[in-house]
Amino acid sequence: MYYVDPSEVVKLTEVFGGEEATQVVKLLLEAPGLSDEELAERLGVDVKQVRKTLHKLLELSLVTYTVTYEKENGKRTFRWRLQLEQLVSTVRGQAIKIIERLKMLRDFYGSSVVYWCGKSSCRKLEFSAAVDHFFKCPSCGDPLQPFDPSEMLKSIDEKISELSKLLR
Repeated sequence: MYYVDPSEVVKLTEVFGGEEATQVVKLLLEAPGLSDEELAERLGVDVKQVRKTLHKLLELSLVTYTVTYEKENGKRTFRWRLQLEQLVSTVRGQAIKIIERLKMLRDFYGSSVVYWCGKSSCRKLEFSAAVDHFFKCPSCGDPLQPFDPSEMLKSIDEKISELSKLLR
């Protein structure tokens, strides 16, 4: 069993879920078992936004819920809590997905001739697409030049290595 530091949970939640998820997780760390309405009230936001965030966290297996029924009016209440025991496997799963995507990117740039105008707002084009556009950027019209991916490939390999070490 792993010990999971609550401050690390908050940091990881921000990476995977964004600022809204971070606020929800902070509240659930302080007071497990809050309903979506109670979370919305404490955060001062619309309950629909809180539900959307909770479902994003549920998809990542970071939260779980229990349902209670009120007999008088038949109302269902969802009580939410963090699922810390799933955090390690969730992070591992996300790291594996990131490594796979990085490998695909590395394979593409390692085996393709790519052209680019040099502007960060413009996309890179494979040789055939560059020919189709007469070696002019379809976004800005500047001339396309061969793109040297060696620095990017080095950075990708470093990230793959770093993430692979975390998985051991």
